[in-house]
Amino acid sequence: MTILFTIVLFALLATAAVIDSRTMRIPNALNAVIAGVGIGATLSLDRPLIDALLGMALGYGLIYLANAAYRALRARDGIGMGDAKLLGAAGAWLGWAALPFVVLIASTGAIIWLLARRVMGHRIEGAQALPFGPALCAGIMVVWLVQAVAVAPA
Repeated sequence: MTILFTIVLFALLATAAVIDSRTMRIPNALNAVIAGVGIGATLSLDRPLIDALLGMALGYGLIYLANAAYRALRARDGIGMGDAKLLGAAGAWLGWAALPFVVLIASTGAIIWLLARRVMGHRIEGAQALPFGPALCAGIMVVWLVQAVAVAPA
């Protein structure tokens, strides 16, 4: 069952990453599907539903509050709410305790990607918008795979 959910999650996250990298948006409908299937996976794998529900609320709330603080300082948004909804959907799959690891992996990956672009000679303007969804998708997938390995029978 875990392999099937892994394939489905990978397909959904790959779709979100491609769409976000091309349009700077993650469709609400896609985030809703990711979250809904995540709740289904949580129930099918006998994981605590409360962890998934808290994960959804905390995932969305974390980015929402970070963006509100940024907006208060800079008078503009710093991250899209599609990313907030995606992190909330990640909470449905991974539970609330895994979300800091997703954010750490995604942030580290995004910084490495920016540095690599700079080394390759691409100019990066301070106000240039960059999609964070692909980095979040990678972080979600890494944490999902680590969790799957951690609970796999020996």
